[in-house]
Amino acid sequence: MDYEQYITNIGTPKEYSDSMYLVYLELYKADEELAKIIAEHCKIVSELEFGYICEANMQSIPEIARSLSLKNHAIYQIIRLVKLS
Repeated sequence: MDYEQYITNIGTPKEYSDSMYLVYLELYKADEELAKIIAEHCKIVSELEFGYICEANMQSIPEIARSLSLKNHAIYQIIRLVKLS
């Protein structure tokens, strides 16, 4: 399968707008300490057994990852689900 058509325009690291995205953060668990760290950077919409659904702008995603990793918390995946605004 030729994936080139799917991956041509998916990168957004230079997106500095205020656009918000729905993002899934999968962690090893969900707890108050993790929620507090994540909430410093975005709005938590829903808590799941192994993570959170959040509203975040693109530039806050690396900040979330950095803040969690500095506290030695494992991140299993971060998925941008949909652009909200």
